[in-house]
Amino acid sequence: MMGAEIELAAVEAAVLRAIRSGDRSGVRLLGHGEISIVLGWPTAAPECALKRVPPFRSALAAREYITVCERNFALLRETGVPIWPTELLVHARDDGRHVVYHRQPIADAAQLGSNVLRSAPPADSHPLLDAIVRHTAAVVGPRVGFDDGVLGRSRPRGANATQIDFTSPFLLNDAGDDLLFDTRGFAAEYPWIVRGYLRRELLQLVERFTTPEGAIGDMVANLHKEGLQQWVAPALRSAKEQLGVTIDPDVPLTMFAADRKLMPLTLRLRKVQRVWMLRTGRGYDSLLPDRTTYEQHT
Repeated sequence: MMGAEIELAAVEAAVLRAIRSGDRSGVRLLGHGEISIVLGWPTAAPECALKRVPPFRSALAAREYITVCERNFALLRETGVPIWPTELLVHARDDGRHVVYHRQPIADAAQLGSNVLRSAPPADSHPLLDAIVRHTAAVVGPRVGFDDGVLGRSRPRGANATQIDFTSPFLLNDAGDDLLFDTRGFAAEYPWIVRGYLRRELLQLVERFTTPEGAIGDMVANLHKEGLQQWVAPALRSAKEQLGVTIDPDVPLTMFAADRKLMPLTLRLRKVQRVWMLRTGRGYDSLLPDRTTYEQHT
């Protein structure tokens, strides 16, 4: 399916029906993070995974987003990070909005990073964690963030840590006060009154990923979220041994506690906005999960 044509109009129509009716029987949900949902397509017998980005207001904005994604792909390749095959597709809707889909082969769930660690016997180290630490050190910089969570990794054919999620490239502008692509589509998922606050929170979150300490700390926080506490000490040890970075174990716990409050709140706000927009006849443009990953694992 990666090489075959997809009728994006049919995909988008199925997504919009699911949003507006509340009936998701016409789409196949393979998984989700805090930002994007992963759909299997075709619905009846999925042959590829599709990750949909909130619609952009113009073809130019969609093209700018794709350019940033391509820049991110190039940066990851240059720093030695294996990346999952990903094709960016654009659907131009009749209302003038442009929707970008990330098309990928369907990953084996057993090879996703969190499941690899979950099935591994306890040990003082793990090659997946060691690879993530190395990749983090190679990628991060003052204007470059790296989301190094284990859930966004796969280990196909023996690879140690293949990056699989690219819907939110953490590349900042020269001033360091905004991402390099138009984020208004993402902001439109929320009530307007909280958008300024959430934008500041988002930028603080992105800044977390621009240093080894912050990015690895976030990865460890996600180990807590996934119920993988047995791998916390090995991850911290890997950061110390490979990079000379010492992270207080309480720091990731604090990150986890903060995110466990923030992420469910943001989903509730998105649901409020969806109800309001649909009731007032203006339409809502994002398919939402029932729960955040924080509520699923804690």
